Amino acid sequence: MLERLLIVPVTLAALLTHPVPSAAQIPDPANSECPPQGWIYVVGHDGTVGDARGEFCIIVRDFNNVPIENSSVVLDFSGCDIQLCIDQLDPDVIVDCVSQTVRKLTDLGGKACFRVIGKSRSGLGCGGQPPRCVQIFADGVFLCSLSAPTFDLVNNPDGSGVGAEDLAAWLSAYFCGSNPVRADYLCDGAVGATDLARWLTVYFALGSSLSCPPPKDPVNGPKCP
Repeated sequence: MLERLLIVPVTLAALLTHPVPSAAQIPDPANSECPPQGWIYVVGHDGTVGDARGEFCIIVRDFNNVPIENSSVVLDFSGCDIQLCIDQLDPDVIVDCVSQTVRKLTDLGGKACFRVIGKSRSGLGCGGQPPRCVQIFADGVFLCSLSAPTFDLVNNPDGSGVGAEDLAAWLSAYFCGSNPVRADYLCDGAVGATDLARWLTVYFALGSSLSCPPPKDPVNGPKCP
């Protein structure tokens, strides 16, 4: 009997010291928000910050529709033909080249905003990544999947971003007739004139004129293998 009486306060003390996470702390996909259009853009930068045309936000909420602060939002690019830049020009973003992920914590309102800096991998020809290749997680909970077209279609080693060579690469993708996702900026399954117009807008705005900077460091980057 005495042993039982001793167990109760010890158990209560353990629960107070290490509380079990409540359901209110668990992200709820139904109440959380991903980009409604179903895609994100992988962009370049201008030497200071990622191209604003690539900005998107994820909002994480629990089943009570309450925002979750400091939720770890992970963008998983392992199923994409995207080469991520290690330096995303955002001190709050962490890139893991092994898992091909980009990670950031949510703010007080449960929001984490990104401008993913990277480029298309080389040698893709008329093929490439499937639609909705990016998987989005919050604290390990799957939220959504998104497509990820990119404007830097030529993988130059010199750190240059969107330029004339990428235009030639886009035209090559267009004439393939296979409508590769990387050049389909409306993500409607058809690469056409409207997609070209969107590429030209990014090119002339100069926000993606640079990409992963040289020199190439096999350990520290500047881009994932």
